[in-house]
Amino acid sequence: MGGKRVAAAIGVVVGAGLLTGCCLFSGNPTVTIMGPSTATVGQSVTFMAQATGGGGTYTYVWMGAMGQGAMATATFTSPGSQVVMVTVTDNCGKTASAQWTVTVTGDSPSGNLSGMWSGTIYDNRGDSMQFSLQLTHVGTNVTGTAYGGGLSSSGSGSYAAGQFQFQFQWWRTTTVVTLVGTYNPGANELSGDWMIGGLRGGSWRVRR
Repeated sequence: MGGKRVAAAIGVVVGAGLLTGCCLFSGNPTVTIMGPSTATVGQSVTFMAQATGGGGTYTYVWMGAMGQGAMATATFTSPGSQVVMVTVTDNCGKTASAQWTVTVTGDSPSGNLSGMWSGTIYDNRGDSMQFSLQLTHVGTNVTGTAYGGGLSSSGSGSYAAGQFQFQFQWWRTTTVVTLVGTYNPGANELSGDWMIGGLRGGSWRVRR
């Protein structure tokens, strides 16, 4: 009976020694991140971590992204250089880290143009009419509808670095009109000129 206990104890010690030796000689893990290098504000992007070496059986901790194991996603809310980092730990407790930089373009939520804008559009002679824009703004892309004279026309455009552009077909015609202008956040106002074929047709101004 005593011999069995001794043998069992020796087995535990040997097993622990083998495990310790495995961790001692397994080396350190390494990890890399794969993902997009560019994104726009409001866009959901996915990252993958690839770990190798070490003792295997890795756990992952992400910073700058929401992670589930080796995969993580992020939706950036402001433009600029954004950093995503992951740290892996193997079953021996050894760690490795990597980071990935994403260049995010577009406007922060404080500069988002989504909503209904109402105001006036003028021609070069000074004549005017009531005018509205219903806009949806995601990243640098703008889509929506222009309203005037009881009619509507869908269109699309962009907003980046403070510059607004929106194209739509003038009501009951085939003429394409381009609105160009800027956003004044203090007045919550969009204003500028409207163009037809590169020629100025007049000006416009709307507020939300």
